[in-house]
Amino acid sequence: MEKKKRKKRNPYGLWVILFLILFGGGFCYYRENFSAGTITFSAAQSGTITHVRKVSAVFANQELPVKAPSSGTIQFVGKDGQRFRRGETLAAVLQNGASSGSNQSSPGSTVITADMGGLFFHQSDGLETIITSENIMSMDLEKLAAQTSKVKVPGQTVQAGEIVGKIVNNLLPTMAFLQLPSIDNLTVGKTIRLTAGNQTMDAQIMRKSEKPMGIIVQFPHYVDGSATERHQEITWNYAPQTSGVLVPISALWTQGEEQGVFISAEGVIHFKKVKVLDKNDQQACVDNLPVGIPVVTNPRNGLEGLIAR
Repeated sequence: MEKKKRKKRNPYGLWVILFLILFGGGFCYYRENFSAGTITFSAAQSGTITHVRKVSAVFANQELPVKAPSSGTIQFVGKDGQRFRRGETLAAVLQNGASSGSNQSSPGSTVITADMGGLFFHQSDGLETIITSENIMSMDLEKLAAQTSKVKVPGQTVQAGEIVGKIVNNLLPTMAFLQLPSIDNLTVGKTIRLTAGNQTMDAQIMRKSEKPMGIIVQFPHYVDGSATERHQEITWNYAPQTSGVLVPISALWTQGEEQGVFISAEGVIHFKKVKVLDKNDQQACVDNLPVGIPVVTNPRNGLEGLIAR
């Protein structure tokens, strides 16, 4: 009998199988280690979404410059920014060798009294009679925007006629010109929410301007700091705020037709659908998400089911 010939094994098939095993193992290793290792997380937090924009403001109040009646050494009464009634003594100018301890009504001194009631500041900027709450509505706003403040604080010795300070009527509301990128959707008579320093208030729009672009507003009362720093950068709260659970704006991901975020639950990454209630450039306010849960901040395809590391 003839011996049966043995079939030779195809060496190429073994190489294909070996390649598939190595490729599959490498892919799994990459998926479980490299991909997961590049994922970053941030805990969902409770907070508030705000919509704010910094704008330049030029403030206007009713102000009255105070001049020295004579040359000499000036002595102020009270603190800088203190309120005085009309007719009260603001300061005294000592001359003819009078000592600083002399009585303010002595022959060697001249008394400065308040011509109107208000806050007396020991400084001036040269714009007290140029930019006022009385004339800002009729001013050429291009010229107003071009005005610069030159704050001057008197020295210990003053000259006759020198401006040594100003009185600001803090019983009248402050007005301001705000330079804006656009005045669309802003209406005269409506109010906008502004924050100046530590004060947040609703100011009424009094006038709109296209050149320069901006609006004139009237605050409900005197704005602290508006007399000593006429040009300021203030905050415009241009849309209502929303409070809730916040995630980084980068965490939002669209999967199919659903918007959501990738979360880590029991060490495994899953996609979770959420509803975006509000957002700004940095954060989004979402529902259907508990506070404190880890959220992927660099989402991409292929994260579902990965082990969070």
